Amino acid sequence: MANSEAKALADALVRNPKAWTWHQLLSRWSRSAVNGALRRGHITRILPGIYSATEHANSLLVRAHAAQLWCGPDSVVIGEGAAAVWELCDVPQEICIATPYGVSRDCPPWLSLRRLAVAVPNAMWGPCQVAMPEWAAITAYAATPARVRDAFLYRAVQSGRAQPAGLLRVAAALPRLKGRSHLMQVIAAMEDGAESHLETAGLRRVFNTADFADFVRQHWIRTPAGSYRLDMFHPASRTAVELDGKAPHDGSDRRQYDITRDANVARLGILTVRLSAKDVYDRAAWCREVVKAVIDGRV
Repeated sequence: MANSEAKALADALVRNPKAWTWHQLLSRWSRSAVNGALRRGHITRILPGIYSATEHANSLLVRAHAAQLWCGPDSVVIGEGAAAVWELCDVPQEICIATPYGVSRDCPPWLSLRRLAVAVPNAMWGPCQVAMPEWAAITAYAATPARVRDAFLYRAVQSGRAQPAGLLRVAAALPRLKGRSHLMQVIAAMEDGAESHLETAGLRRVFNTADFADFVRQHWIRTPAGSYRLDMFHPASRTAVELDGKAPHDGSDRRQYDITRDANVARLGILTVRLSAKDVYDRAAWCREVVKAVIDGRV
């Protein structure tokens, strides 16, 4: 009976990528089932008293949720982590959490806290509170090297998620902002019509309808053979969607890597659907039809 309950616990957690407190686990499952799932490696401790399914333990969504459970209900994801949620950058190694003054934690290397005197406007991303795009862009700008930080601002404006005037308002609310002088120059250039040369990803023009609202973007999973980042992951159907970039994946090394990766992910019961850049850009409706048919058939 204990083994059966531990299996049910593990199955529930892999289908629900989020963090759980020890109390939340024990409110739904017996202590023996939770301890059994821990011993078998089905669940992992992310932070003191905070756990998740092991395969989701490297995910931005799960780690951000764990950090917020650890830091309290008034904490908000900011910086590159928030920027990645709004698709302004790739998923970072480190997550930054804005907390009220008085919150102090001994953080692991992947987590940092920033104590702010102002409340950060935020939106819900799954179970997480994430800074709004203009706040995400400015706080990411302040925390990244000068050679790349302008990209956050350009992408935020190009995507339509932010406006130069909004970026100025956020900068005004953060008087100790790093790189303020250069920031003001960049925003002034934007107001005069300057644009980034970075292209807008085709993904935003394809999977942006209600049918795909339950997908988690850039989701890390942990397999027996290593960790992989999924471009899009649908937890309920256990489906991954991979976009193969502008360069075709026809090189022998890259092709072999993709085959091995898909096989390792399939060991967890996750089906991978691969779409080429040409399909994403030229056959948006077809891409939507294919992915919707797959998830509908697996739910």
